[in-house]
Amino acid sequence: MDPLGKKELLDFYDRHLKDFGDNPGAVRWTPEGQRQRYETLLEMAGDISGKKILDFGCGKGDFYGFLKEKGITADYSGIDINKNLISLAKNKFPEADFLAMDIDDADMDWEFDLIFICGVFNLRVAGIEESVRDILLRLSHIYREGLYANFLSYYVPQRTVELYYVKPEEILQFVLGTISRSVVLRHTREDIYLAIHKS
Repeated sequence: MDPLGKKELLDFYDRHLKDFGDNPGAVRWTPEGQRQRYETLLEMAGDISGKKILDFGCGKGDFYGFLKEKGITADYSGIDINKNLISLAKNKFPEADFLAMDIDDADMDWEFDLIFICGVFNLRVAGIEESVRDILLRLSHIYREGLYANFLSYYVPQRTVELYYVKPEEILQFVLGTISRSVVLRHTREDIYLAIHKS
């Protein structure tokens, strides 16, 4: 990620965490929007019980809390670049595996059944377009079954300057051309959901 973009990202979420605390607003969600996105990703992934999963950009561990609430037991790992969000996640869910790390500095020698990326690319920061492509490419080498991600759609009724919106046709073309020919794209009023499977 662009160094300036990285700093913008860290500063943004540190400010929001200070303002909102342990609330979806800390990661710029509404409670309803966050839950709907988790439900949709889970619906696309199917039964994840017993699977080894990576929650990339896990923030303060809300997706893990969602899975726990639903009684889903998976071999969960959550990583995020923001150590303050990870600290909160560890305090809330000491039984889960959370790690503060920068993907740019990681060896990426892991392997997971499934990877979830929820809300990671929503903020417009320096270098975000390149980051989306780079991260999807890097993560595509470490999953065995599927990668599930969501994005804000370019075709929302009204766009906000601080947020990053993706054109579904462009992200689909990128994935088909570089990652996998086995992909499902779901477009809702505001969001894009991708399910990328091994070809």
